[in-house]
Amino acid sequence: MGDNERLDILPVSVIDIEAQKKRLNENHSSTSSRKNFSPFPKEINMLCHELFLRDKTKIVDPFAGWGERHDMANKFGKHYVGFDTSEKAISEAKINYGVDNILADSMYVDIPEFDGLITCPPYWNLEKYESDNGIDRKKNWKDFLRDLEVIFHRFYEKAEPNSVFCVMVGDWRKNHVYYDFDYQVASMFSKFGATTVDKVVVSRKKVSKIKIMLPQAKRLGYTVRVHENLLVFKKENKN
Repeated sequence: MGDNERLDILPVSVIDIEAQKKRLNENHSSTSSRKNFSPFPKEINMLCHELFLRDKTKIVDPFAGWGERHDMANKFGKHYVGFDTSEKAISEAKINYGVDNILADSMYVDIPEFDGLITCPPYWNLEKYESDNGIDRKKNWKDFLRDLEVIFHRFYEKAEPNSVFCVMVGDWRKNHVYYDFDYQVASMFSKFGATTVDKVVVSRKKVSKIKIMLPQAKRLGYTVRVHENLLVFKKENKN
């Protein structure tokens, strides 16, 4: 890509996302914005394919979700293989985007060769997912992180040299407990030997119902969380 080639998404370290299609069973008047399914932000989807994955041709996704990432990969002419444990997600991806994701558990699936990964892993005990056997159903945070690390490590080991990994994650609070998901995922990839390429703040400030959450934040002495992070890693060629 030349310096003068136009990008649809300005590659800056903080990206404000716009409102998208409604979440399933959404009711912002009384529930947290993360209680139900959230679509993968189109701005981040585009950024990953225009910038971080621009030279990659074989993309995988261990948590394929509802089809947005598969659809974007197709638009950029990439070969995408996505796995998900939710029959509902597989069906909706086909209906809404005409894409065929694979009903399979990334803990055990046969991973194809790839040079790029894009995903948004499940959030433990927070969002509602249409699967009874996903890792988000683990009894505790420690077991969830253990299984997630197993999955990411399986994919990392299978990745070709110089593969790029785009992983969107965010921290959250529940019942006054802070879950540092961003740090945990970054630590996993560091343990694998990955190099950190970039970190992009994904701001939901424009679309979050801050006024609804603000009274509780003031009362408890917490900030209102209105962002996630896109973490980008690379598997260096050590030869």
